Amino acid sequence: MSGLAKWVMKKRLNAIIGVMVFGLIPMMFWLAAAILGLVVLRKGVREGIPVLAWGCLPALVLWVLQGDATALMVLVNVMLLSYLLRSMSSWSWVLLTGSFIAVISTLIQPLLMEDVLNLAVGLVQKVLSSEEGVDVPDRDLIFNQAVVAISIFQSVIAVISLFLARKWQAGLYNPGGLRTEFHQLRLPVSFSLVLGGMILIGESLGGSFTVFSQAAIPALVLPALALVHGVLAKKEIGVVGLVAFYLVGFFILNVYFVNILVMLCVIDSFVNIRSRIQDKPSNSSNG
Repeated sequence: MSGLAKWVMKKRLNAIIGVMVFGLIPMMFWLAAAILGLVVLRKGVREGIPVLAWGCLPALVLWVLQGDATALMVLVNVMLLSYLLRSMSSWSWVLLTGSFIAVISTLIQPLLMEDVLNLAVGLVQKVLSSEEGVDVPDRDLIFNQAVVAISIFQSVIAVISLFLARKWQAGLYNPGGLRTEFHQLRLPVSFSLVLGGMILIGESLGGSFTVFSQAAIPALVLPALALVHGVLAKKEIGVVGLVAFYLVGFFILNVYFVNILVMLCVIDSFVNIRSRIQDKPSNSSNG
């Protein structure tokens, strides 16, 4: 993909073509968003606005014809997050803002994607009703859960697209830059408290408030993963350690994996685990 990144950065027309083409290809809108993110990260919002404007045309067509505004929402989210990352150089702000965007999106999803949401609710009810002994939840409950799921999905895809854009930028202009940024990613205490409060609100109040907890979890999980990657890199353990970590997490810890990562992120915000771990000693001898 480095070839694609080089091509879109040559001139504005290339970036516009890239965003429009990938915006038209089903399920490739994340790549269009990554191209937009690269333009904003490297050249700024002024250069990104015309790319967004032209790039939104296929997304608008899909919205009008199919009722699915996901591509449009992801492009707009990436525009906002890439501007934030360029201006503040902080992934912590990106993650916190992404969580807020997911919460706010739940308010506008029923207006933008009502037909798609109703179709999803109908399919879920049909599947559940075909299962014997399964109580079909209320339609409003399924609808609200679908709204939350789509909002968080769009926010997470936007962050992933921004990571890809940053990877391209690092590859073209600052080799190894993203790896260093990721390994050093650590939430400030205030951010962890805000996100932790969102989880507390969602889990305590339930109902429509669950969006707060579900939107906060990805923003806490990613820094915890960055911590593990950073520590393993510091100790020069390498790929074997990462494979072991993910195997244990997914297959042994299973449902508790996310909870442990959330706790690890909060703890790291307070005690800065990386600073307490020494680098692997050099193999060279003094004698």
